[in-house]
Amino acid sequence: MRKIFSKFEFSLFLLLLLISCIFFSFEKNVATVKADTQTVTPYATPTSDPIVFLGIWFTNGYSLQPESDYYTQIGQSIIIHTSASRSIWTVLTGLADSPHYRWFESTDYGKNWSSVSEDNGGHRMNFPVTPKTAGTTWYQLDTQYYTLLTPFLKTHIYSKVTAVHVKDPVNATKLNVTADNDYIYNESSSDLAQNHTFIHAYPDPADATGKITYTVDKPNLASFAADIENGGTTNQLVAKAGAVGKVRVTATMQNPNGTTVSGYKDIQVGGGLDDQKVRVGQPATFKMHGNVDGTNSNANGCIQIKWYKYDKDGNKTTVATSNSSNYQDYVDYTIPKTTMDDNNTQYQAQITVSLLGGIIQTDSLTTNKANLTVENDPDISITSKVVNNTYDDGTNTDDLLNKVTNNDQVSYEFDLKNNNDNSVLTEGNYVIPLHKETKVNKVELDGNKINSDNYSLIDDSDENSTDLVISGLDFDNSIKSHQVTVDTTVSGINNKEKFKSTPYYYGNDYGTTVYRKEAIQHEINYVNNDLNATVSNLNFGTISSGVKNHIQYRSDEENLPNNIVNIDDQRRDKKAMKVYVSQPKSLGNSLSLRYYENGKYTNLSKSNLLINAFDKDNVSSIGWKKDDGILLYIGNTNPIAGKYSTELDWTFDDSI
Repeated sequence: MRKIFSKFEFSLFLLLLLISCIFFSFEKNVATVKADTQTVTPYATPTSDPIVFLGIWFTNGYSLQPESDYYTQIGQSIIIHTSASRSIWTVLTGLADSPHYRWFESTDYGKNWSSVSEDNGGHRMNFPVTPKTAGTTWYQLDTQYYTLLTPFLKTHIYSKVTAVHVKDPVNATKLNVTADNDYIYNESSSDLAQNHTFIHAYPDPADATGKITYTVDKPNLASFAADIENGGTTNQLVAKAGAVGKVRVTATMQNPNGTTVSGYKDIQVGGGLDDQKVRVGQPATFKMHGNVDGTNSNANGCIQIKWYKYDKDGNKTTVATSNSSNYQDYVDYTIPKTTMDDNNTQYQAQITVSLLGGIIQTDSLTTNKANLTVENDPDISITSKVVNNTYDDGTNTDDLLNKVTNNDQVSYEFDLKNNNDNSVLTEGNYVIPLHKETKVNKVELDGNKINSDNYSLIDDSDENSTDLVISGLDFDNSIKSHQVTVDTTVSGINNKEKFKSTPYYYGNDYGTTVYRKEAIQHEINYVNNDLNATVSNLNFGTISSGVKNHIQYRSDEENLPNNIVNIDDQRRDKKAMKVYVSQPKSLGNSLSLRYYENGKYTNLSKSNLLINAFDKDNVSSIGWKKDDGILLYIGNTNPIAGKYSTELDWTFDDSI
């Protein structure tokens, strides 16, 4: 056991030595215990398991007891590892005491006990046994603390009884590895730090007789303590000073038949606290690693725990301090409701043991600084509405406008809400893609008209759009929502066009990242509010010589499914329509244009000829089959060689 109060002056030792006599009583009660399913009477009643708070021992006991059973073969040595410690109060009343070890053995289930000689290792903490005969022997350790000057004032710490079974070889099929603690401190200068743990390996079957060895994958993090008494190492894994990380301990049993079985256990090495990451608004708890079985009543005002906070600039403040009786309630520290101001802060704990009401400090343990990461986690929801205040044919919805044309008054309405009340967004902007040449008349933010300094229009060179960017949409604990309204006038619409756009919000996510949330896509179908018609030229090709009384047909490309008159009706208010054609100037030379329909024809002239009559819902393009429509007729006289052309006048009349 390490002397954790070696700093005291000799005068204090003398004072405590005078007091020490009141703490001792001599007893050697007898109880019965079980070992190897047999009832065994121990040499002395085993000392109760110690009460330990972190590295502070409140009662005497063993941090490492002998295993209940060991199995080996004749001539194959085993070492029974142990570790005993005294309470902090016993240490204070016996600063000069040192440990002495006395092993006792029995071969008749504890009816008779005898001490093991020093020559046979009976005065060692880690007891070597090399059996010479088969059978079972029971052992118990008495760890005694005293000085050579005061041998009559002994502190006795009795271990549990262990049995060593010597038998025929048995091979193991697997090996289960455990540790007393999964976390060990990397602090070696404080006696309060639990900088070690004990590793155990249990074979299957339990009575396997092979030898077990331990290895670590990262000896720079932790390694096994040397067995000074017997050579080799113990099963005590000790952390390296300042090491941080995970070390894997592998146990291997060498079977009597030459095969091996292995198992492993991972141990974390660190400074006592783990970094924490929480969502903003949630609590964050830092908890000191280690044994916290001690109770507040054990401290007698001699133990204090303080918690420190370091802000982003490294400034240190005390955020919690235990009083004389509630130190155990301070093994962890909780921030009840985190804010973004807590992000990247650090926390540290210090435990101090002192005497005489805190006048004399004996030892202290300071943990590492643990980082707190607060995840902003904003959750912006956006509801949107697009309204044509000029025209609505009944098909418009909140995200769809039809038949929008120049000079229409279109408004955009958006409600933005941060559903995570505690999150923060700065430098917030809202972007609304508009059809290029749209005129922005007014922009309102939260019911207030804003001037052009608070928004901008940025043309998109690759798209027929302009981004309206509105600034000043930040969110914090006091600002949970924003309302955006934009009034516009439509312009620059020359033809039918489908315009789709997705407004979005973006802001600074309290760090290096950018938060972005898109609204629902809206669609605006623009029209120019005109009847748009285009007429293709008619080509009748070359007329052969000597042809009379003959119909000359159009080229194949001018027949259905191709149209001669292409009509795109973008009028918002549809009307019935008639289409007329006339021929102001004749071709001559026995050539004339006729309009054929179902085998009948009408000669074109200066007068309008009705070609089609459409009701308001069925205006469409015009095309003909080969034998219908406008065709060229050659009469009784052969035309003179040459090129002939004329113009046709088309009339689209919706005045009916």
